Amino acid sequence: MLEVNESKLAHYSIHFLSESTLLLGEEEFTQPELMLEAAFTQLAFSKIELEQQYEFFHETDIALNEVFAYSQKIFEQDSSFLEQSQNMAKHLHSVSQHPNIKSGELFIGLFENCFLLNEVKKVIAIVKIDEKEMFLDVKNDNNKMIIHGVDGINVKKINNMAIIVDMGQEQPPAVFIKTKRKEDIVYWQERFLKIKAADEHYHKTDLALNECKKYILKEENYSNTEKLGFLNKTLDYFRNEEEFQVDHYIDTVFEQADATQKDILVNSVKPYETVISDSALEKAEKKYKRKIKLDSNIEIQVNIQHIDQIDELIEVGYDEATNRKFYKIYFQDEI
Repeated sequence: MLEVNESKLAHYSIHFLSESTLLLGEEEFTQPELMLEAAFTQLAFSKIELEQQYEFFHETDIALNEVFAYSQKIFEQDSSFLEQSQNMAKHLHSVSQHPNIKSGELFIGLFENCFLLNEVKKVIAIVKIDEKEMFLDVKNDNNKMIIHGVDGINVKKINNMAIIVDMGQEQPPAVFIKTKRKEDIVYWQERFLKIKAADEHYHKTDLALNECKKYILKEENYSNTEKLGFLNKTLDYFRNEEEFQVDHYIDTVFEQADATQKDILVNSVKPYETVISDSALEKAEKKYKRKIKLDSNIEIQVNIQHIDQIDELIEVGYDEATNRKFYKIYFQDEI
């Protein structure tokens, strides 16, 4: 876990990018006042995903990876921060030449005194801010209330983000990212940062679990209780097996799947066959659906692993007298 409670924002700069315009910040800022530093820290770290770690790569020579090279120069000599942050902005602008990529500010900051695995680290944060919001600035001026509309940045919102952790001369930097939209992955992750998953087993397990979940929830032939059963059975499969193999998974979880259903699953998850990562499974267990939501604002929480138990305990019916559906739940005792 990355700890930033005691971190210090040593250097930062702001640039502006659009499809046709690049405005480079000409000033490097240091030692911001306390509230501003807290805001920038929240902007850089509050929404970042730390479960999946990435690393820089290049087909021929890692030194040719632009963001890697600029980051290394900052870590080695922070007096080069402004120049290298401008280089990062130029590189991002060069890979952002598409009308669907929004214009916005680019925040780059060098944070010191961060802790990763109980070791002090330097961290470079890169945040592309695509949207601004209207805020109300309310002031009391000599007992007279004055309100102004202010166009500003919500530091709690998700942006395209990356943090680069200096792991020392003997190890490559650790990279963590967050993208605002799936369609941003290509330009942010692949073109700008040019990174790959550091733990391929984690990455593939995570993708496999997401695709399996997506298939189950979208399949219209399954009832809500059947979907819950298949989701729990999927988690059970990943808990009990050492490797994810799609044919074995289908035979184990979907015993009566027809040929069309099998083809859909094989085509979507075959590339993610891998040794199962326990940490990716742990992440998925928190996100897998365990609720039946009804239009009467009632939610039924279900924590049952085996689909046959769900069929025994929850019954779906239709009441012709009221022209409504109902669930009948069986139990022994209230707890």
